[in-house]
Amino acid sequence: MYVIVETFRAGGESSSANIRVRPVAGQGFPTTMRVECSRAMRESAPIGSRFRLWVKQTSREGGVPFLYSNPRDEWERVD
Repeated sequence: MYVIVETFRAGGESSSANIRVRPVAGQGFPTTMRVECSRAMRESAPIGSRFRLWVKQTSREGGVPFLYSNPRDEWERVD
């Protein structure tokens, strides 16, 4: 399914990535959910930029659910 996501600066999260991605409100996913996606996409535009991604919801061995977009998949900037 396609969703619109936005980049933001991570603060105090346990991730090596400084720029994180979350779904935009109003699409059926909480904005607290994280999106695993292309680093090139995250670094291609200023913080707060929005993109359209093909994602699937998943989790790692029963962990916290997140949205996954294959880093090789195409993405589109929408803002």
